[in-house]
Amino acid sequence: MNTSHGIVETPTLGGRRFGSRPQGRWHRTLLASTAALSLGAQNAAWATCSDGTTFPAGGFVVGSPALPSASNWSPKVFTAAAGSLFIPDTSVNEQNDPAQPLTGGGHNWVFDQGTSFCKQTDVGVPNGATTGWTNPSNTSADCAELGIFRGDLLVGLGDIPFHGEAITPTCDPALLSTPTVPNPANTYFNQLGCSIYHGVKTDAQHASTYVFVASGKGTLLYVRLDLFINQTVGAEAGSKLPGFGGTNYSAIPAGQQLTHATVSKDGQFVVATSNKKQQSVYACLNPLGDPGDPTKPINSTFAVPPAGTVQCMSVGNNNLAVDQATAFGPDNQPYFAGQHTAASTVNSFDVTPGGTSKSAWPNCIWQNNGSTSLADAFAHKRTNGCGNAQPNTAFPESQFGQPNALISHGSYMYSGPVSGSVVQIKMTVDPKSGLSQYSSRTYLTGIANVTGLGVTDDLGSLMVFTDPSIVGLPGQEVVTKLPLCEDLP
Repeated sequence: MNTSHGIVETPTLGGRRFGSRPQGRWHRTLLASTAALSLGAQNAAWATCSDGTTFPAGGFVVGSPALPSASNWSPKVFTAAAGSLFIPDTSVNEQNDPAQPLTGGGHNWVFDQGTSFCKQTDVGVPNGATTGWTNPSNTSADCAELGIFRGDLLVGLGDIPFHGEAITPTCDPALLSTPTVPNPANTYFNQLGCSIYHGVKTDAQHASTYVFVASGKGTLLYVRLDLFINQTVGAEAGSKLPGFGGTNYSAIPAGQQLTHATVSKDGQFVVATSNKKQQSVYACLNPLGDPGDPTKPINSTFAVPPAGTVQCMSVGNNNLAVDQATAFGPDNQPYFAGQHTAASTVNSFDVTPGGTSKSAWPNCIWQNNGSTSLADAFAHKRTNGCGNAQPNTAFPESQFGQPNALISHGSYMYSGPVSGSVVQIKMTVDPKSGLSQYSSRTYLTGIANVTGLGVTDDLGSLMVFTDPSIVGLPGQEVVTKLPLCEDLP
């Protein structure tokens, strides 16, 4: 049993670990969310294109000299992939072997419908660049074998993840408040990381990564990826592996057929939606536990609780005929993309989200239903305070189509439609009003049937997953690898 950092795992089935239990109770306080966030705290950004080139006028075009048609990364590997995540770790060479490529301080994990959520093995130049990935079998230790749940009860293994996002809470003890001196520079994110690691300085390479995922059975889970260090050549290369098969946020009623999961940049909320024509937006408050007020010291007995003890409820509706993608933006606002007949293809809470009004996220959760705080609203399950999400006019249908994928990286979002183009959006927050501001451009054209997107910080690339077969035939996914150009003014 691993009890490091206050995380206590409980074996429940076949020696695999599937949960954690709190080691104590504490008085919960709440710091109201603000729009003042550290944008991209876990992500790199490039002032020009990552490969040193200039962003082409009009964007990249499949088949152009800047992007030849033979641009399929790792051909015949993936099946209807729902995107990828870069997970930082301490690796240097793949499998600790200088005869294999450099890993760039982390590994890429892909949500693949043909296997599972798996860590990709880098292949390429010895002690040099990665030129492709190999995807392990879903029985490999490099894959997250999700649990199948009925409520809180684990009844089996082998569920396949659909869509998810990750967060890696870190700790800078220098930012913590003391019993007598509050530190205004401390944040919810740092308070959470320092609570998990009990005040010990921890960076993203060494900290556990929490992946929130909507499973194939329609439940919301989190999987923890823990650093595994072994210096033996041919062994795991200081990468992160699944610590257990998931724990279920059972406060969300069964039968919601959830397909999309996203976590706020500060880690205070997890949101889940469905593409099965169900419009409810489910949110869980403090999904990794309540770290308390950042202006006060951390709780010495903090432990990440089982997901089944976390408070969750429907907070509003996405107002879409079909929700095909859900993601928190760099502005810490939730966005819902998909099919509807309005002039916009992406909805948000308020036409222009942010600010301090009662209709703005997250105020809308509690300020419209008689609650005294966020904690009070969740404790008494005062649902649907945010009402219907509204068409965000910064995402016109003429430019964005009907997005099938929506992701966030640093100060940017990327939107991929079923067919057409990929669009890049830069987001900032007005320092006076707290409202979100946008600029955008077409990033890629000449593709069809986007199934997912991902950013590879090690490769400095945007990965676009497309399925020419349309029906998810095994090994037919085409992955277009693009330089990452995050240089919008």
